[in-house]
Amino acid sequence: MSEVGERTISFAGEVTISNIGEAHEQLGALLREQEAVLIDVEDLTETDLTFVQLLESARRKAGESGVGLSLNKPAAGALLEVLRRGGFLDDETSDRAKFWLQGAAQ
Repeated sequence: MSEVGERTISFAGEVTISNIGEAHEQLGALLREQEAVLIDVEDLTETDLTFVQLLESARRKAGESGVGLSLNKPAAGALLEVLRRGGFLDDETSDRAKFWLQGAAQ
């Protein structure tokens, strides 16, 4: 049985449509087992919309089930570029933008 609490999941290198299935399984398992999940995006070098969609879905699911979900740092680099191109940061005051930017200035 897993210990309940906060766990960190790290995504590094390339997380794109080619390997999003593994990321989905790992994140889904943590959301079911933990009270809080910290997502480490420090070493993420390449990503696409599928990763953003995965985390958006996880953010909504976590909110509905009372699980804490946060990033270890504000979105930057390739992730920030995908978010901007996808219009995810258009309203800086939205919960969605706050999740991705965590108080960082754009």
